[in-house]
Amino acid sequence: MSEALDLTPPDDEGPDALTLSALLSSRVCHDLINPVGALSSGLEVLDDPAMEGAMHEAAMDLVRSGAQKAIALLSYARLAYGAAGGYGAQISLDDAKKALTDLFDIMKAVLHWKIDSGLAPKENVKVLLVLAYAAADCVPRGGDVVIEGDINNFTITASGKKLLLNDTLVRALGGDATELTPKMTPALIAAQLVKSVGGVLRVKRSDEAVVFRATFSD
Repeated sequence: MSEALDLTPPDDEGPDALTLSALLSSRVCHDLINPVGALSSGLEVLDDPAMEGAMHEAAMDLVRSGAQKAIALLSYARLAYGAAGGYGAQISLDDAKKALTDLFDIMKAVLHWKIDSGLAPKENVKVLLVLAYAAADCVPRGGDVVIEGDINNFTITASGKKLLLNDTLVRALGGDATELTPKMTPALIAAQLVKSVGGVLRVKRSDEAVVFRATFSD
């Protein structure tokens, strides 16, 4: 069974900027709390002179893992949510690929990047980054996320043993801010970015894959 949906944002502007910034801040904090907590726990163990041998090495592993995850999440958030490059700027697709590669290194999904290098409109890149993270969430037990096409017309396909497509994610990508949560705020912002440049978002779900497609004018 498959279903394809065109995601057309409503005419209303949705939440105000202050509400969106608060929700997005909550999302970033939620993502970071676990790796930063792991860093803190590891450092507490290392500060204890009685901890030696295996405990010391386990604490070092905890610090390394926490640092890797925190850096990956912050690097991703800087590009996907931040004001990278300033207003109207372009973003390097190599930077986007690096941010996603590091992000997927701490997730169960495997990234397959098939888009050429170069500079691209900031809005397009941010939408790609948000959809790629959403695609990884669609395969919580592991799988593949393939990004292909070009930056003006790209497809992101998630496939794996267990496929999930959250209805609240679909609504947010369609611009519906009803009962919006911090987790789904990036999807709503992606919908607003696509609308602002006259693009179109589509999602298709089947038993084999979840496919996101974004089309922008050249």
